[in-house]
Amino acid sequence: MNDLIRDLDLPKSKAELFKTATMEPSERKVRISVCRKRHEDLVQFFKMERGLVACTDIDGLIQTLNTNQNLLDWRLFIDSSKFSLKAVLLHNGNTLPSIPVGHSVHNESCENMKILMEAINYNKFKWQIYGDLKMIALLLGLQQGFTKYCCFICEWDSRARSLHC
Repeated sequence: MNDLIRDLDLPKSKAELFKTATMEPSERKVRISVCRKRHEDLVQFFKMERGLVACTDIDGLIQTLNTNQNLLDWRLFIDSSKFSLKAVLLHNGNTLPSIPVGHSVHNESCENMKILMEAINYNKFKWQIYGDLKMIALLLGLQQGFTKYCCFICEWDSRARSLHC
């Protein structure tokens, strides 16, 4: 039954209704709560603080998910939008599913990135970081938006065409 519910991609509330509707009338007295509790064994690894939910024990999470792999075989993908910041572990061979390790309701900023990196204990694992150019520039401390000097290596003024023809 749980496989069917997962294949139909039903939310928790509709999954319970679906199970009740497909039962025999004599069985309907039984309360079904399997679908509502499948996350409980993973909650212990996450901590919520100041709008950030982050995995504080990645070793334990990996063991609980039965992916006893070397943690160096993973890479950290960070992405952001106007409203949130997300961090996900991706397996290098893409043979294992991705593991969400952080989510913040705050937008991208150096402060929020520092809080996220400390929360997931990045210095312990030192994964390779993947993301779009905006996130990489933020991590490297580069100025965002239109800059006078487009290249961080040189001081070539991209707007002064008369000086650099």
